[in-house]
Amino acid sequence: MRSSNLVARRCRVCQYNRFMRGITRCLSITLTLCLFALAAIGQPSEHPPAIRYRNTDPAVPYSGSRSCSACHARLAAAYRKTPMGSSMAPANRPEELARARQPVTIFKGEFDRYFRVFQKGGDLYQSEYQLDAAGKTVFEATHKLEYVIGAGMHGYTYVIKREGRLLEAPLSYYSRPANWDLSPGYEDADLGFNRPVLSGCLVCHNGQPVAVANHEGQYGDPPFRFGECAISCEACHGAGSIHVREGGHGVARGAVDTSIVNPLRLPARLSDDICMDCHQGGHSRVLVPGKDYMDFRPGTPLDEVAAIFRVPLKPEQREKADKALTGPPIRFSLEMPGWWENSAMQMSRCYRESGGKLRCVTCHKIHTPPTRATKAAFYRDKCLTCHNERSCSIPLAQRMAKTPANDCVGCHMPKRPVGGIAHTALTIHRIVRRPGQPLPDYAFDEPADVPGLVYLNRSDPSKPVSPVEQLAAYGEIMQQQHPELEVRYNSLLDELSRSHPEEPTVLAALGRRALVGKEYEKAIEYLSKALERGSEDTTTFLDLGQALSAAGRHAEAAAIFERGIEVSPFAPDLQKSLALEYITLKQYSRAHEVMQRYVELFPEDSFMRGLLAKTEASAPPTR
Repeated sequence: MRSSNLVARRCRVCQYNRFMRGITRCLSITLTLCLFALAAIGQPSEHPPAIRYRNTDPAVPYSGSRSCSACHARLAAAYRKTPMGSSMAPANRPEELARARQPVTIFKGEFDRYFRVFQKGGDLYQSEYQLDAAGKTVFEATHKLEYVIGAGMHGYTYVIKREGRLLEAPLSYYSRPANWDLSPGYEDADLGFNRPVLSGCLVCHNGQPVAVANHEGQYGDPPFRFGECAISCEACHGAGSIHVREGGHGVARGAVDTSIVNPLRLPARLSDDICMDCHQGGHSRVLVPGKDYMDFRPGTPLDEVAAIFRVPLKPEQREKADKALTGPPIRFSLEMPGWWENSAMQMSRCYRESGGKLRCVTCHKIHTPPTRATKAAFYRDKCLTCHNERSCSIPLAQRMAKTPANDCVGCHMPKRPVGGIAHTALTIHRIVRRPGQPLPDYAFDEPADVPGLVYLNRSDPSKPVSPVEQLAAYGEIMQQQHPELEVRYNSLLDELSRSHPEEPTVLAALGRRALVGKEYEKAIEYLSKALERGSEDTTTFLDLGQALSAAGRHAEAAAIFERGIEVSPFAPDLQKSLALEYITLKQYSRAHEVMQRYVELFPEDSFMRGLLAKTEASAPPTR
């Protein structure tokens, strides 16, 4: 009896132990799965599953960053202090006024011009003027500064509002030397206050510009949607109206909220496309026909809106290209410019061997970037996710003696001055093992289907490249010291004249070629059709007007120049050409009016000022 009871108890104990072992095993598996899940939260996946974010639909309206602050107040407040969150602002802020407590005057002998920045009535102004040998003012142009572009990492550029257009001011403030100097692009020519701020530029500094189609530098009133000056939340997360309406309700814990794009959860290509939209330069950026810069939606391929091309390096240029990496920065050299950040990163062994893990958001924390004091350690921690302390051959004591200490990025991604942009240095995003490391073999690759070009933001290598986009790229780049592309350009233009005879880009190109070949009637036919089909840019108006003038149709030429000026009033060639046509037509009063208007818009043009003065001096006195 006792024996049977003992056996029964042992059986029950065994059953209990087996039961508990089963429970423990289940709990262990569950806990392990939970730990893996927790580790994955907030980290970009190497190959995340495709998620269809509903706000990528072009029909979904934007809502403005203020709508984000209601639920994400702390995050929004932190973001507003970042470079992107403070990328543009009114120019009469106290910190802007402090940059010119006293008037600052700069003389540029190459132009024989003075430039001045000063305060007046709580606003900031800039002026340009010239003095004669006696010290008397020859001309002076003064404009109030409306907006400032830049967050101070490199400097600040200023924008004026003139006749409903946003135009760049000639002086910028540079952070490193802490002084005023000519704005980028003004070193080569005196552009005065007449350089339009184009939507393709402003969209990367503002995020929500309301551009008037086919009118250079013209924007709505107010010029920015929702009154936002800086880059908005929606520039990276996409239109927010669905998310604001739903407020995250109905989304299960751990599930993806498809109402708003989360760049961390996107595949690497789509995540990087958001950054490439503004941080990837090239020899040419071409809009897809029918698209505008504001059409890009985060979470969709950038190449659906714009194609970015560069000229490939040739194997015979290897030695020269390697030398360009270590010599003084020279504009138009073989060195990849510092703002070609994504393509430079792709030249790195780290990127190519990461299997899709290394992307822009791996290292860049947009909402709360590291401070100047913490960034060396912050980025070193990023490097140590793949490397370890033994990966560096330099002794630790030697690394710690530098300032900042133990700085991986300072050695492997150093800053470098930018050729053609004064007082500016950018981080080189090609990660090298040692300074001066030669370019890898794949830097010289050239795709066979786009002869003479590399398509930098191509989302799918098997996707055909639009011949119209290729034509626009060839046409632009062959003017940039690459005449070798002209043969390919003309061959492609011949093909497109048969396959895309009604495409505005093709018609404008055919018209330009006919004009250069002095086939004026043919040029008039092509260019007139280009205008009819929407090619209302400065070049098309100028080419058509010149073709009409060369054909002796001066009245029609004047009418075309007038139309062009309505679209681009700050295009000096259109204004000059119009004055010449009225002189040819012997409409001297109209020619005089146009010349007066020209000098009013472009007072820095000494030749036209002198010509106007001679015209007025020789005119018969009025009774």
